[in-house]
This record gives sequence, structure tokens and C-alpha cells, in this order.
Amino acid sequence: MKNNNHPKSLWIILTFLLTFGSSVFVGFLASISISKYYWGYYFNPPELPNQVKEFDKILSITPVSSIKRNDGSRIFKIDTSNSCIEEIQSGIENPQNNCGTGKCNTEYCDHTRIILSLNKQGKLSTKTPYISPDKLNYLYNYLEATELLYQGEPGYKGELVSDKASGDLISKGDGKRLEGIVIEAEDNNNQSLLFLAANGGQVSNNHYPYYEFLFKFSDNKSTPELIANNRFFYEITGFEEFFVWYFIWMFLIVIGFILSIPMTFLLIRMRIHLKPPTPQTISLPENDYLLNNRRDAENTK
Repeated sequence: MKNNNHPKSLWIILTFLLTFGSSVFVGFLASISISKYYWGYYFNPPELPNQVKEFDKILSITPVSSIKRNDGSRIFKIDTSNSCIEEIQSGIENPQNNCGTGKCNTEYCDHTRIILSLNKQGKLSTKTPYISPDKLNYLYNYLEATELLYQGEPGYKGELVSDKASGDLISKGDGKRLEGIVIEAEDNNNQSLLFLAANGGQVSNNHYPYYEFLFKFSDNKSTPELIANNRFFYEITGFEEFFVWYFIWMFLIVIGFILSIPMTFLLIRMRIHLKPPTPQTISLPENDYLLNNRRDAENTK
């Protein structure tokens, strides 16, 4: 007798493909969600804000870094120690280090990519002044007012903490220390704009933030309005490429494939046990059928 509850090969294949396909889709969503949480973006670092293309006149370009004062407040100061702005303005290529490369990925993001973009658009002059000290003194306050600066984990806020091994007081880093570039510009409507691109200090072990802020100044407002921003992370470890979304997705696909095999057999067993049994029809032999008819006829007499 044929067992109708025995699963067919086609149904087994379809069940596996459905299970594995679902794991691939869920793995994709999980990988880009992990990327967004860890790096600050889903697939690739965001490009410069679109409003940068509207810059018509460059008023100043200033390399800056922040310092922490005794009262705990922070301000920017002009800092040319690690700047390659003049080389870029002079048309000198500087590929020996990160400055001036425009590189932006999981292992670094070069804040001079805005300079390279302006140069490519033909909007960069060979010489520009620095921002006035009065404007520079308030700039860090504008950034803190946006509440977009990462605070850093304990030990990465510039404070001294006790080293577990030696017991000495050390500073692991200062997540709110910024180093970058400030650009004052005007658009076609003579609207005053201020752009800041900066690399931050460590906010956790080998984890660094990168920021881009674009402010608009108005005559009727005492503080500028933030109209665009980017913020994300990069790492200086040597293994950061293994944490990009597609590597995470590939890893989850392998895990999904392995788990799909037992899951398929589990679904098959559930289907067999949950499927109601097929009713069996019993056929009587011909002689028994005739005998029963005779008995029925005698009983009716």
C-alpha cells in the first residue's frame, strides 16, 4: 500500500529553498543594520552634502583643531601642523599620507575631500585667508548645540583613568577632540555658509568619528542654522574590512545555509504529523457482496 504521507523530493527541495532564501533575506537586513549601528551608514560612507555644489565664492579656508580649556569648555584654534591645504591649492599632489587623498572608507576619512571637490569644480583659488578669531571662538559651541558630537565611552573623554595592568593614570583618548578644516563660503544668492569637516578622537578602542557640518547664517538669528551634516566612524586596526556589510552578509549566508538543513527536516516532520490521515476505503470480495445481498433480501420478507 502506498504511503501518501511520505514527502516528495520536489517538496523537500522547495522547503529548503524557501528556508534558505528567507535566511539570506534576513541576513541581508541584519548585515546592513549592523553596518548602520557600527559604522553609521548602511552601505558606503555618504558623499559630501549636495549644498556644497552651490558654493559660489570661497571666503576663507582654515585648518583647525580643538583644545580643552581649564574650565572644561572647548574652542578651536588655527592649526597648520598636519595640514596640506596649501599644497592642494598650489596643485601639488600629496599621496604619501592620508591628507590630500580624499580617501573615505572604513579605515580613514580624509577631511580635505571638500578641498579636492572644490578644486575639481574650479572654485578653489591658490590663496585664501583664514577665518577671523571672533568667529572661530564660537564655532565649537555651535557644534555642541547640535548634540551630534559623540561623547565617547568612559576613558575616552579626555579624563585620566587607572590602568588595570600598572595602576597608573592614563588617558585612552578624547572623543570630542576635533581636527579638520573650516570653510566660509557664499552661494549664488549671497547666502553666508560655513562648512566644517573634522576627524574626532577615539570614542572607543580604535573607533574614530568623522563629521561634516554645514551651517547657514541669517541676519535675524544670533546663531547659525544647521542645514546638512554627515557623521560616521572608521577604524585603524587592519581588520576593519571584515566588518563591512557584505562580509557580514556572507558570514550570515553561511550560517543560514547550515541552519536551513535541520530546519528543513523539522518542517517536513511537522507537516507529516500535522497532516490528517487519508481515509482508507475497504473493498469487499465479490462473493461476500452477493452473500450480503441475499441476507438483506431474506430479512425483508
